[in-house]
Amino acid sequence: MEENEGLRMVRKHLLDRNLTDAISEMEAYLSSRRQQKDSDRLYAIRSDFQLMADYWKRGYKDPQLEGLYNNLLRRLYVLYADTALNYGVGRSSFLSSVYMHLQMVLRDWSVQALQESLETYVSDLAMLELEPEHQRAEKRQAIHTRHFQLMSEWFDNVWLSTVWTSGQAEAMERILLSPTIDTIDQQLLVSGITIAGLNFFDAAKLRTLLNVYQHAQEEAVRQRALVGWVLMAGSEEIYLYGEMVAQIETLLEDKAVCQELVELQQQIIFCVNAEKDTQTIQKEIMPDLLKNSSFRVTRDGIEEIEDTPLEDILHPDAEERKMEQVEESFRRMQKMQQQGSDIYFGGFSQMKRFPFFRDIVNWLMPFYMDHPAISQVVDKFRSNRFLQTLMNLGPFCNSDKYSFVLAFTQVMDRLPQSMRQMLERGEATVGEVRQEESRSAVYIRRVYLQDLYRFYRLFPNRSEFRNPFDNGSGLFFASSVFFRTHLEAFSCDVAAFLIKQKRQSDAILVLENCGEARWDFRYYMLAGFLAQNNGFKFEFSDDFTGKECFRRALELEPDNERALSGYARALFTEKSYEEALTVYNRLVAMQPEKRNYLLNRSVCLSRLSRYADALKDLYKLNYESPDDDNVSRVLAWVLTCDDKYDQALKIYDRLMAGSVQPDDLLNYGYCLWFSGRIGDAADCLHRYLKETDEKAEDIFENERKLLEEKGITEVECRMMAYIL
Repeated sequence: MEENEGLRMVRKHLLDRNLTDAISEMEAYLSSRRQQKDSDRLYAIRSDFQLMADYWKRGYKDPQLEGLYNNLLRRLYVLYADTALNYGVGRSSFLSSVYMHLQMVLRDWSVQALQESLETYVSDLAMLELEPEHQRAEKRQAIHTRHFQLMSEWFDNVWLSTVWTSGQAEAMERILLSPTIDTIDQQLLVSGITIAGLNFFDAAKLRTLLNVYQHAQEEAVRQRALVGWVLMAGSEEIYLYGEMVAQIETLLEDKAVCQELVELQQQIIFCVNAEKDTQTIQKEIMPDLLKNSSFRVTRDGIEEIEDTPLEDILHPDAEERKMEQVEESFRRMQKMQQQGSDIYFGGFSQMKRFPFFRDIVNWLMPFYMDHPAISQVVDKFRSNRFLQTLMNLGPFCNSDKYSFVLAFTQVMDRLPQSMRQMLERGEATVGEVRQEESRSAVYIRRVYLQDLYRFYRLFPNRSEFRNPFDNGSGLFFASSVFFRTHLEAFSCDVAAFLIKQKRQSDAILVLENCGEARWDFRYYMLAGFLAQNNGFKFEFSDDFTGKECFRRALELEPDNERALSGYARALFTEKSYEEALTVYNRLVAMQPEKRNYLLNRSVCLSRLSRYADALKDLYKLNYESPDDDNVSRVLAWVLTCDDKYDQALKIYDRLMAGSVQPDDLLNYGYCLWFSGRIGDAADCLHRYLKETDEKAEDIFENERKLLEEKGITEVECRMMAYIL
């Protein structure tokens, strides 16, 4: 939705709690527009502010001063939000067309009238059972068509609404909690409230969603409300409404609520990974499936590929291998889905071009067979057991189910006869969901998030809406509204999950949003891992390095092996080899058979020029694991440092015949140089520089001490750099 610079400044001043400048900016904006009603509202706010200032100036100590000031900020925010919405509508052909349609509809827009209409719809459906059977279908379709029109218009009315009054919010809350209202209508209204509240923060809408989440009996309604209030709570404007922050803090005292938010955060991350997962499926999985399929796609439809007798003679086991590869590809996709990936996004994103999806309401409408746009298709294929099963227990979100039904009628006639018969009998399946699973909170929430993500990602006019998934994150765990709440107890769980998803920068943000009181052993271990392995820095302290984090972890658990290992690596990275050696000695004493500790201790010893001690461990390791290239690399380097060039060169010759790493070239080059084979050394070092884009001066500087020990002068280094 298009924004105005003047209105942006009003919002900035409001968030800074600067009422004076906010009023001035709003006055400047309204002065260039003929909006008398808004000017009158602003005049009333300015007058009340002036009256409050005059009263205070006389020296009266008003205990209500802060509350009055907050109330004026809120009143001005409501004016800002309503004005900004009107500005955006006026500059968008899409928004203005929706707005004008609502203005032309002859309908009572009171919430009370809506409730009466919704209750009448439920009773009308119930009364259908009393109608003669030959009239029932026609009347049923008429009722659903009329009701869909009502809900479509009310959905638009809700998401395009200005800031609600408390009365409007309470009336809508009664509808959303009423047992006499159809759950599909309640779910749709919750989505409309969410979209409106994300476009412009509305405390009344947020309060409605919070209350619905706490008290709704229908799980689908409750989960939509959860998603809505969590995404809305990240708005900075929430701090204008301290009671809303307090309500959320109280709600988070319930451990079960916090656990649901952990699951929600993980599911959102899977949603925003949808396009990355689609690339994996399209580039790695689908080619194998198509290559081993017994069907081919032609201009006239899908044709079955007949087996040839010659192929059976030449490759008798080919069919079995194909089936194994197909099964492996399916298993890989199933594993992705079980882990939470949205594996259907890529395929169904291509099926959102039907006219059906021009209406915003259809993106978030819960799936039901009597939807007027698909009821005829459903009737036509009512005997098709595959379609019926898929729509009831298919693993798709609501939006994708509508896509599937709309596409089904176009594809069905082009399928091979054998495949059509399989579908009619219901012999084909697409990962059916168990009944009990489909009713679980986790499943319902995942389906809804996928619907919401598709809307914000694929809706043609998506630019008119503030996307909560922007920047591929949706990371509400890093929101300041959750700082110093009971949710912090779960921050490490989320950070660990993000690290597994290779979203290390997001994991840092989550840990930074955790108060010092929650910095326990696990917190320091995660922070140390991120700081050490990814080079991330915490904004609140430059001293919060990997070394410091592991040191603090050891203060809490002095003998923890993982903490000691992390601390030793951090010391080594900082070139504190003596201290690192002390820690590795402890680790070797704890786990004498662990090769990594012995190997790392050897490297520390070599860095301290204690080559003989290092070689004791290395000879033992090399004897036990002669094919371990990592042991060979360290052994060859220590032998080089200890002037045992012939032994080192034999090992390097073997390494060069295998999988060569850049450091192998560098170390081999030094060994050749120290042994006097300068031409060969130059060739080897040149290859290293070409592969790494490093500069000769830099690599020589890194080994300055060793080069001096070997008698290599500065002039010789410059000569080598010149040759390179």
